[in-house]
Amino acid sequence: MTEETAVRTAVEQWFVALNAMLNGDPEPLVEIYSHADDVTYMGAEGSYRVGWQETYADWKAQAEKSSGGKVEATEVHVVVAGEMAVAQHYTRGQVRQPDGQMNETNVRETSVFRKENATWKMIAHHADGIAYWEKAFAAT
Repeated sequence: MTEETAVRTAVEQWFVALNAMLNGDPEPLVEIYSHADDVTYMGAEGSYRVGWQETYADWKAQAEKSSGGKVEATEVHVVVAGEMAVAQHYTRGQVRQPDGQMNETNVRETSVFRKENATWKMIAHHADGIAYWEKAFAAT
């Protein structure tokens, strides 16, 4: 297996874990992420967490509020450089909102992976909602 293929597999596992979290189970994220102090998470709603403990606490809080959904990646682009890799993609799907409505989600995501003990682990994740920017730039 090439390193790019291994990173793409890690991205696929990210979506297994993300979908579990959307349905109330944050536990699969434990396997995806590095547990190092340099881990970062920047959520689409504006959060910024540093370190595994803060990052996982945020994901657990999201899982407690989540009530369903399913998302998937489109247009995945992977770059591998030695022991580090970056994956960028769109994340699209449906997520149940607190009011019970299923809403479309359309997010851009970037994840950074580091090879730890021969396994690609997520060390940084950033997501932003596309609709805001489309609306902002449509007025210009």
